[in-house]
Amino acid sequence: MEIPLLDEIDLEILMHRNAHFGGNFTIMIEYYENEGVGSMPDFDIDRIAELQEIQEELGEDLAAKLLPMPAFEEVARSRELYQKLEEVYDNPKAIIPILLSDLILTEDEEPVTEIKAIIDEGEKMVDPLLHIIDSTDFFNPLFPGYGRTPAFAAVCLDKIGNPKAIPHLFGALGGENLDLEEIFISSLVSFGKPAKTFLLKRLLSKPFSKDNLNAAMALAFFPLDEEIAKTALELLKDESHLLNESFAPYLICLTEGLQSEADRDLFKEITKKTSFPKELKLDGDTIIHSWQSA
Repeated sequence: MEIPLLDEIDLEILMHRNAHFGGNFTIMIEYYENEGVGSMPDFDIDRIAELQEIQEELGEDLAAKLLPMPAFEEVARSRELYQKLEEVYDNPKAIIPILLSDLILTEDEEPVTEIKAIIDEGEKMVDPLLHIIDSTDFFNPLFPGYGRTPAFAAVCLDKIGNPKAIPHLFGALGGENLDLEEIFISSLVSFGKPAKTFLLKRLLSKPFSKDNLNAAMALAFFPLDEEIAKTALELLKDESHLLNESFAPYLICLTEGLQSEADRDLFKEITKKTSFPKELKLDGDTIIHSWQSA
């Protein structure tokens, strides 16, 4: 039988089948029918079933025949991590590894029990949780946890409250998953002043990089704050920042916390410059209106 042309999603289905379901299409289909928490939104159940039929007609494993070596190696790393996580249960006294494995392997939408158990252990859990935040594998839905574990780790770090987590949470920003971004930023905000101080330093850092943008994005979630607003105003004086279509909208948003009339007048002058981008005029007018209606 000649193998039909498969697209990128088909190859990803094969990788996920091998990583999470032991290479078994039937188990994978049952999991998707039950809407398991690790289900990928791009994977259609009917297509998974079609791939199963193609494999049965072919009489050979589709993954073995079609997946490139790098894909096999990635799946192998996922399976190896599964094995390591399952092995920790052989030692009932290994409290920390067991709690982490419980968190990673949970099939609950919201693992309340697992998160509480980690929070109850307190400071001793901080470094292991930071390892999860720092590991790219745990952001990958091909690996144990389906890419959800960093969010759970952030919630735990938020509740434990050790500011050591701040640079790690910040380092996790800038990914493609917006839901994760919101959770990391929410955790950062929970640290209050230490997080604000850290983010302001990143906002002012040179040379300009994605750190400046991520800091501005995170600071936008803090309550209105004059120190943040004055820092944003200073940056808006630099025309290169004003013309940065990704950075400038955040800076304008942050100026809402300006308190003195002198600072507010300076902001108004900036918005009246001929160099002020037309696409930002509405943002600027909204800030000014917020002061007038306060």
